[in-house]
Amino acid sequence: MDETSERTGAPARSRISPAALASVVVGGVLSLTWCVASIVMLVTGLGALPALGSGLLLLVPWLLLMQVAVRIERHRAVAVHGIGVNIPARRRSLRRGAAGWLQDRWFELGTGGFWRGVLHHHLAMIVAGAFLLVALAMLWLGWSGWELALLHGPVRIGSLEMSRWVLAVLGTAALALCAVLLALGALADRGLARGLISGSEEELREQVADLAERRQGAVDAAAQERLRIERDLHDGVQPRLVNLAMTLGLARTAIRTDPDRAERLVGEAHAEAKAVMTDLRQLARGIHPAVLTDRGLDAALSALAARSRIPVDLDVSLLGPAHAGLDREREGVAYFVVAEALTNIAKHAEAEQVSVSVRQDPHALRVRIEDDGRGGARVRRDGLSTGLAGLTDRVRATGGVLGISSPVGGGTVLEAVLPTGAPSSGAAPLRPALSADLTAVPLPRPTDGTGTRDQTLEVPR
Repeated sequence: MDETSERTGAPARSRISPAALASVVVGGVLSLTWCVASIVMLVTGLGALPALGSGLLLLVPWLLLMQVAVRIERHRAVAVHGIGVNIPARRRSLRRGAAGWLQDRWFELGTGGFWRGVLHHHLAMIVAGAFLLVALAMLWLGWSGWELALLHGPVRIGSLEMSRWVLAVLGTAALALCAVLLALGALADRGLARGLISGSEEELREQVADLAERRQGAVDAAAQERLRIERDLHDGVQPRLVNLAMTLGLARTAIRTDPDRAERLVGEAHAEAKAVMTDLRQLARGIHPAVLTDRGLDAALSALAARSRIPVDLDVSLLGPAHAGLDREREGVAYFVVAEALTNIAKHAEAEQVSVSVRQDPHALRVRIEDDGRGGARVRRDGLSTGLAGLTDRVRATGGVLGISSPVGGGTVLEAVLPTGAPSSGAAPLRPALSADLTAVPLPRPTDGTGTRDQTLEVPR
């Protein structure tokens, strides 16, 4: 699925146009017809749901009609009031044909923008109906006043006698009040559109900032991975290939003069070739472990725990047999978070026990690694210790967050939260479910003149 957001329209008009007044009249008429029918469909459908789900026969058409109505309201806000409409980002199906269309309709139901549009659609009709009703009453009073003034002359109401001029003034005031009420109705309609369906430029800026942050995380993660592969090839595989070539060269030189030595050299070259193949296999496994593709995240983490020289208490809880919501990217990031953490613990922590917990809920995958080592872990980008920096970039590229607590002498707790579903408007941002002594601190964004970043994670409070 991909996610898209749109903006339509121009800056709002400051004057009330004839189209806005006409919109109040049309909305008032619809409040007595379509608004009543829509509410009846909704209430009847909800009430009939317990009857073997028969209410779906009304709710499904109602939801489809509401999606059309929301689109019409957005276009009306642009055409009548000139309001720019920010359409919130939502998931879109990658399927084709009817299946893709149905999936798009389903995804739209899960967005806050759609339900705000539904609320606006009904409130706009109700408000327009109220203003139109009062305006029609004023129109009737104004018409009646002028009719009495022109055709019947003075009118006596009890002991009060109203002359033609008084009737004309009252009729004119009533007609003016009718126009004022229509104008107020147009202003109320514009206000509802601004508040419920236009969105804000701040929301778009937040989306752009989030996407830029994810992109930078992906770029940084790719750069770290490229440097790791270059280092492994240069420091590991390349010298062994050079040694293999030299051994074969010596064997070729000695094959005629000293066959026994040549045979021994060929045997050494054969063993070296197998060792190089092992190195290349390990390098490929570092890019994307084959066990992830073959057996899934649970088995891959179990293999990591089994290979660790420090005892690992592993607890994995994933949703369903197919691990719903987990894709190749998030599985890989979760795997490398655990792998890098276990590697760092084995090298630096002097720990005796490690606890790894992987939990998946409908919205996120939470990975928590805790050890009883000496603590003091920091995220550095000095070219010497970049393991946690690489993890930070990997997690950030998925839209997730990373939290770390590592007081000196108090062990280290590392927790990554990876989103597994599309963000819904109004949803709270994902954060590590850290205990009271942990803090998830946003990563700084400023860059220096060389384009590199100095990123650190705050640890204990």
